[in-house]
Amino acid sequence: MKKKLKICAIIPARSGSRKVKNKNLLPIKGHPILAYSIKIAKKSKFIQKVVFSSDSKKYLKIANRYKPDILHLRSKKNASYKATDLDFLKEISKFLIKDYKYDPDLFILLRGNCPTRNLSVLNDAIKKFSKVYHKYSSLRSVTKMSETSYKTFFIKNKKLCGAFNKKYDIESLNLPKEHFNETYAGNGYIDIIKSQSVKKNFIHGRKVLAYVNKDICVDIDYPSDIVYANYIMKNFKYFKIEK
Repeated sequence: MKKKLKICAIIPARSGSRKVKNKNLLPIKGHPILAYSIKIAKKSKFIQKVVFSSDSKKYLKIANRYKPDILHLRSKKNASYKATDLDFLKEISKFLIKDYKYDPDLFILLRGNCPTRNLSVLNDAIKKFSKVYHKYSSLRSVTKMSETSYKTFFIKNKKLCGAFNKKYDIESLNLPKEHFNETYAGNGYIDIIKSQSVKKNFIHGRKVLAYVNKDICVDIDYPSDIVYANYIMKNFKYFKIEK
């Protein structure tokens, strides 16, 4: 009989955004951005507990309206822009074990500044990873890039240099993109991380299951992203918060 995995969603939302002030509180269709990650996690049939974490008591108060199971006041040290995901997850793991006697098998990392997700896609990613839990170290969602990274450049001494071949002679990079391997970029839609990995001081490991999704994942980094996210939520079938 297969072990039923204990699965916990983590929604991080620190208050110290440098590009867009309090971006996690900005409204998308009448609700703060952070609310979407909480509510979609609560709807998932695979997630047993939802933890919202922030360094801001104001954020925690607002998040509490959307009924996460656990609120976590993050340390200032692990809320700075220099803090890593590993630093933050180690703090969360210790907090859950100490205060709630709760040690899940998997952390579902749903970043608070990505409001555009689909419940069916979220559940599909969790289901697929759960089936191959022992074969892979983690899961990371990615999007196929419109232009392969093999055709990108560095600038050295004001001259273009191939990012992959490290050559100033860029003639070979003028070939059609079909001559190069496709490349993918992480999109922040979902990361699935083993709690045991966090205890061993790593997150993704060497056997990361790629989850390629075609949804538009709007990562709020600039004021224009808010306009775009509102447009996407209005015109496409993404998870909505019920009134």
